[in-house]
Amino acid sequence: MTGIHHTQLLDQDRNFVDTDVDDRHSKVPPRITIEQSIEAYDLAVQSNAIFSFEDLLRSGTWHKYEKRASSLARKHSSCDPYISYLSTDHINGWTSANSRQSYRSALIRMAAKEVLEMIPIYWRQMITDEKNADNRKRLLRSLERHFGKDVFDQIGNVKERFPVGQGPQLASAINFLLEVRPDPHHKALRNRPTKEASCKESRKSRSLASKKTALYALHRHQRRKAQTFPNYDWRSHFWTRAVLPDDHLDDHRRACIATLMLTGCRPSEFSEGLGITVRKMTVGDHPSLMFEIRGAKVSAEIGYHLGKGQDHREIEMMCRTDEALWLFDQVSRRAEGCVALQLPVATHKQTGEMLMPSERHRRVSVSLEKRVARLGKIAFPKLRHHLTPYVFRHAFTSDFKAGGHEFDAADLAAALGHQSVRTQEHYGSANTARGLIGSRALQVTNVRSSTPVRQPERQGYPSTEHPDPTNVGFPL
Repeated sequence: MTGIHHTQLLDQDRNFVDTDVDDRHSKVPPRITIEQSIEAYDLAVQSNAIFSFEDLLRSGTWHKYEKRASSLARKHSSCDPYISYLSTDHINGWTSANSRQSYRSALIRMAAKEVLEMIPIYWRQMITDEKNADNRKRLLRSLERHFGKDVFDQIGNVKERFPVGQGPQLASAINFLLEVRPDPHHKALRNRPTKEASCKESRKSRSLASKKTALYALHRHQRRKAQTFPNYDWRSHFWTRAVLPDDHLDDHRRACIATLMLTGCRPSEFSEGLGITVRKMTVGDHPSLMFEIRGAKVSAEIGYHLGKGQDHREIEMMCRTDEALWLFDQVSRRAEGCVALQLPVATHKQTGEMLMPSERHRRVSVSLEKRVARLGKIAFPKLRHHLTPYVFRHAFTSDFKAGGHEFDAADLAAALGHQSVRTQEHYGSANTARGLIGSRALQVTNVRSSTPVRQPERQGYPSTEHPDPTNVGFPL
């Protein structure tokens, strides 16, 4: 046939076939016809019904979408997030309905952006390369039936040719939009049953559970040791047994680990472009430190963020634990009385392509996780769980929830870099830390965040209003 009904996406690209990788069905995109590309373009426009791409960038949501897509790509041998999603969806392998919906929303918007940017270039090339006048007329009539002047203006303004090798990526995005239709109002699919939904919906994700399990095991270990050594504290033991004597650590990385233990900060907050500044303070006769933390859950495009992360927070504390006193001594040796903690990573791939900020943050986190896990094996050789930086974040939260200080839920949210007190529900437990010595929360004397913490108006959350507004925010 000479008509355009069977026109395929970029004949120079290879065919795609169905595969079965690691016992997972992989829906690999077939060649795409012009009718399918038109339908995918309409669906991509529909996905922008509520929020545009600019809205997503300003709010920081696009950064989260990129991280979710990268996470899915790493889980599949194809390194294609769309194929990975369809493969997981085929076997119903989601941990929860919300997890499925979050990945679905991210990939729909990313596929829509790919289609809206590349399809006009593809259409222009088809029109330009078509030598048969009748076929060219059929192609133009097909586009005219669906689109108005604005789309034809985009096609007319195209100057470059369709990039060689881009066909498979665009075909995958088109196929995904055709398989998984946009749902901008988020009304569909949340009630779809997931694998072992009856038991999985009643507990946290596996990764979150593993961090809590490791903390519970360490607290049980401390209680057993305390029967023989009343002053035993697992974090102090970790510091003195593994961190201080380790020959593979320099003082800068040792200071980063000390900061993790003291503040419960996110490991990605040591990334270049963020970073943590530690300043020496003196409150009376007591050595004290102030930690200025740039939040990792904030969009890089703007300084003010309406999402779930604080752009900036400060934590002041008196130095009473081993790692706090060591860190105070290190800062005191600096003439300026402060130290900036950042962990550098490569900014470009080996091919020369620049790494996205989300990927650089991930590499910092992975590097720190490997280092803490290695030290954890030295300090606790019989521990069956991996010690990770987030275990210290959970431990810090448990200390706050266990009480013994004057801070409330809003102060804890500010210390963790959260925008809402509800987020801390996923961290720590008061019961596991109650009665144990070595609480890092007892050292904290003041907490400030860049924006006030949100308080849900529902039963069970006491008011977080402070008589002094400087306790909940400060100008940047």
